[in-house]
Amino acid sequence: MKNPWISHILDSIQIFPFIKNKQLSILDMGSGAGLPGIVLSIMGCKNVTLVDSNGKKINFLKITKKEMDLSLNIVLGRLENLNNYSFDIITSRALANLEKLFRYSQKFLKKNTTLIFLKGKTVNEELLQAQKIWKFQFNKHQSLSDPRGTLLIVNNLKKNK
Repeated sequence: MKNPWISHILDSIQIFPFIKNKQLSILDMGSGAGLPGIVLSIMGCKNVTLVDSNGKKINFLKITKKEMDLSLNIVLGRLENLNNYSFDIITSRALANLEKLFRYSQKFLKKNTTLIFLKGKTVNEELLQAQKIWKFQFNKHQSLSDPRGTLLIVNNLKKNK
C-alpha cells in the first residue's frame, strides 16, 4: 500500500519551492480533496483559489478551510464556465492530459503566468501532443514522491497560429 504522506502530501509540497513570492495568486484546477492547494496554503501561500465542479468535494474544502482557519478562495464550478479570473500560478494534479490542462488554463493566464503540473509516466507523450497545438517553454523535474512522476513547469503558453 502506498504511503499517503508521500503520494499525496509530499507530492503537493514539492511545488512550494517553485513559488518564489508567497503573495502571488494561485489557481488549483480540479482541486478534489484540496491537493495541492490546501497544502500550499498551509505552507504560507496567501492567495490560493481552489476550483472543483463536485459539490461534495467543495463542501469538504469549505469545512477544512474553516476547521484549519485557512485563507482560501473556494469556487464551485466547471473550469470552462469560469470567467473574469486571472492568476500568477496555475497548478493541477491528476486532472487531465496536458493539452486539456492548457485549454483550461488559457483563459486564466496573465502575461507571465507559470503553470506547475504534477504529471505521471505519460508526460513525454503529452508534451509531444501538446506541442502540435501550443507553443510553450518547459522544465521537467523528477518527482520527489514517485519515480515515474514529473513536476512540469510551463511558461509562455500560447496557441499555435
